[in-house]
Amino acid sequence: MRNKLGTFSEFTKALYPHELDYLVSIQRFSKPENLKILNLVLYNSKNPLNPILYDSSIDKRTYSYLKNWISETLDKVDVDKYYNWLLTIEQSVMSDSITAHEEDSLMEQISIINSAHYNFIRFYQVLQHYRDYLLVRNRIRYFTHVSEYLESYKKPYEKVQRLNNDMNNAAEHVIKQLTNNKDEYHRWEKLFKEIYYDSKLDGYTRYRAVVRLTILYYTNRDFEPLSEIYDHLDLHFKTDVFYSKRILANYYHNRAMMHSKLKELEVAEKYGFLSIRQKNSDFLFYLVSLCNILLRKKNYTLALQLMSESMPELKKSNSFHGKIGYASFYIKTLLANNLADRAESYATTYFESYKKEIFQYRWHLFITIYIQALLATEKYSKIVSLSRRYKLVAKEKQFLGKAAYLPIISWYTALAEYIECTLSKDAFKDVVLNNAKPAMETAYKSQRVFELLGLLELSIPDIIKEIREELK
Repeated sequence: MRNKLGTFSEFTKALYPHELDYLVSIQRFSKPENLKILNLVLYNSKNPLNPILYDSSIDKRTYSYLKNWISETLDKVDVDKYYNWLLTIEQSVMSDSITAHEEDSLMEQISIINSAHYNFIRFYQVLQHYRDYLLVRNRIRYFTHVSEYLESYKKPYEKVQRLNNDMNNAAEHVIKQLTNNKDEYHRWEKLFKEIYYDSKLDGYTRYRAVVRLTILYYTNRDFEPLSEIYDHLDLHFKTDVFYSKRILANYYHNRAMMHSKLKELEVAEKYGFLSIRQKNSDFLFYLVSLCNILLRKKNYTLALQLMSESMPELKKSNSFHGKIGYASFYIKTLLANNLADRAESYATTYFESYKKEIFQYRWHLFITIYIQALLATEKYSKIVSLSRRYKLVAKEKQFLGKAAYLPIISWYTALAEYIECTLSKDAFKDVVLNNAKPAMETAYKSQRVFELLGLLELSIPDIIKEIREELK
């Protein structure tokens, strides 16, 4: 019995709170034990650090039944699983190999899927292919039903196609930071919000609007209205409107990042842990974000433990963008734990092994943290050599023209050159002040300036104090 409950316990640990809120809301159990257990699963999901043991006196068949019921119920409303089913049907249609059972299943869905269904767009497109398939075979009965559906939902389909094209155009402006005035900002915000709040639209289009609102608000450092969107979205995740484990994990990660920006670190940590409860293709990305939150909370030991335990996942990943990000934050975590020698050794080895990929994907992130490791081990000449060999200061100036970063590498290089006596004190101050003064115009950038000065202060406190005074 202990092993059986162990299996059930492991199964329930992977469930998300919103999944269980939904299950509790739709259950119609006749046996009180089922609801009792389900409520306990919900409690444990929301209180992972203080779980309550499951009652071993209850018949093991009850636990087995509940496990199957949870899996089957969630599978039925999982929009990703439904999308995969649609792809299978489409492949069968396009290859002229659709079975009678598949046709019956597809025809059953015609009476179920309306324009508000998450996968309405894809369903409509599959039916278009299926109608062509039926037409050439002169199968009038099914052809008539399919044609009636397509005609009935033609206008909603054309509308969401147009809205998605509008969002694509808007996203290009937002992502490339072309939204440089308030009118433009409010124009895109209005579009995205109108789409998201329109419950008659399909879930896919509405959730795309949420993603673009997230990017828009992040780009403009405007997190309060984003919080309102997420609070509204939170209620939807207790239903079947947007449900899939992938989307839920993404939502938890986005909330973690938002609360982190709002300096609500306890809440950010909670959502961060939810985002990594299951391992998906974005696991390393979510883990790095969580560990960054833990570093901000000064929980250095736990951050290092999580990153060290996840090293096997790093080897499985095929994304160099994700792998370089992970390696960078692993170095940062080692430094936070006063393991400077390990950090520098790992950074040097990684750089020599993946130099080409680093410069191709995320060079600024990695090189910045690599130099921090060299600073921590007082290898100033190596910083100067690295910077000159790869022309990092010039490369950074070009890079800064495309993104809102401060010239970190330029400052670090100047610091190393000053300590190595190849740059005067006044010249060093000029490098920092010339870049820092324009950034003081915005609260966010001025905060970043003083954070960077705090890092430089560890090496030359007196000079950094003088710079701080001049910036005030």
